[in-house]
Amino acid sequence: MEVNEQGLLVFKASGWNKFEVQYPDEPKYSITGADSQVVTVQLAGSEQVYSEPGTMMYMSTYVKSDTECGGCLNRCCSGESCCTMIMTNTQEELGFVGLTPNFPAKVIPVDLGTINENHLHCKAGAYMAHYGEVEIETNLECNPCKACCGGAGFIQQGLVGTGTVFLNSTGTIMQKVLEEGEKIVVDTNCVLAWAEGVDMEIQSAGGCCGMALGGEGLFNTVFKGPGLVMVSSMTKEKYQIAVAPEPA
Repeated sequence: MEVNEQGLLVFKASGWNKFEVQYPDEPKYSITGADSQVVTVQLAGSEQVYSEPGTMMYMSTYVKSDTECGGCLNRCCSGESCCTMIMTNTQEELGFVGLTPNFPAKVIPVDLGTINENHLHCKAGAYMAHYGEVEIETNLECNPCKACCGGAGFIQQGLVGTGTVFLNSTGTIMQKVLEEGEKIVVDTNCVLAWAEGVDMEIQSAGGCCGMALGGEGLFNTVFKGPGLVMVSSMTKEKYQIAVAPEPA
């Protein structure tokens, strides 16, 4: 649906942007579909792509897959499978691998080389795949209030490196680059990812009636810049609640 000129002015003034795929100058991947998307990654000879188990949809006959279980503790604690699939192009000609999320979701590519300190924090389970130099870390949130009420949990996922990661999430993906000291309030259920250097806090969702009856829970998440913040309009958890059958 098109947005009229006045609507565009309002949207621009908010500082938020709908996430749009920014493809690299050199052809490397393509994302297809409106939802339940498929990312096709192009691999030169000996190049590799890493992904969550079960995400491979198709690949060239000379691309060979293997399984790696290194760092399984970190991976399990951050909401991922204990193993990683590694797909390697074993010939010199170009090979292709098609990947799709394990649930109805969009694919969100993020070039870590453009992120503050090459470090992206994201909610557990957001990672789907990557190519290039990327390490998956586990970040422990020691503040119990932020861990329980901030939307990201006690154990958060950290993606560090200069490669490109593919996140997966349902709904419409929005992003905003916060200026130094700029703050934004976000529904805790909508938090997807934020760059290193962005401070995350919580605040009450209103008075007693607002917290009890407002539908937003007890707390909202507050991000303070500088850096990138990404949110999702319909998380996997919200979707599961929405489609769950009503109790008899």
